[in-house]
Amino acid sequence: MSRLLASFTLAAALIAGTAHAQETGSMRSSTTSIDVPEGSATGDAARAVYDKFALCIVKRHYMQVSKALAGPPNFDKDMQTLPPLMDKECFFGSASVGRSVGQSLQLTTNPISFRGQLFKAMVLRDFARKPAAFGPTALTMTGDNSDLFQFANCVIRRDPAASMTLFKANAGTAAEATAFGAIKPYLDECGAGRRVSIDKGTLIGFMAEAYYREASASSASSN
Repeated sequence: MSRLLASFTLAAALIAGTAHAQETGSMRSSTTSIDVPEGSATGDAARAVYDKFALCIVKRHYMQVSKALAGPPNFDKDMQTLPPLMDKECFFGSASVGRSVGQSLQLTTNPISFRGQLFKAMVLRDFARKPAAFGPTALTMTGDNSDLFQFANCVIRRDPAASMTLFKANAGTAAEATAFGAIKPYLDECGAGRRVSIDKGTLIGFMAEAYYREASASSASSN
């Protein structure tokens, strides 16, 4: 697993995702189950699996997820704190929540991808129905890959509503493609002539973390 480089050259090249999933059966859920044919799923299909997985984890373990994601991104720390959140019950269920028809499932991911998917799920849980207005001054993003976070923060502040539409869209759908089209001018603008190569899932993850931090800071200051 290699971490993303903080230094980058820019153009939002939305290439296939890095997540990979292999399963037989379907994902159980407190959310909506998703079926993946036996074999390997990559790219958009894998992102769909992980998005459902993250939603389930956030619903079942909201406080633990909030605590794990409280600090700035740190690859080494995330390697220790995020994997324990991968609750097997989000695939196989229990007597009280139901059981999927699946027999086995194997997931491979990295902390950067998983962190972003958890933040996307947190944004949808906390702000999808009642978006928060951001403060007048952008937050300074710190931690690993801070340059990419600043880029993502610039994008979400340019159009929070369009960013939320992207978070709500299912991976690989026409709705997601339309949502990406709506934010493309901001990708170019926030890139300031640099060239960025980043996959779709990772970009959404950075945007989701930036959105969550901005919205949470704004909500806290208004209380």
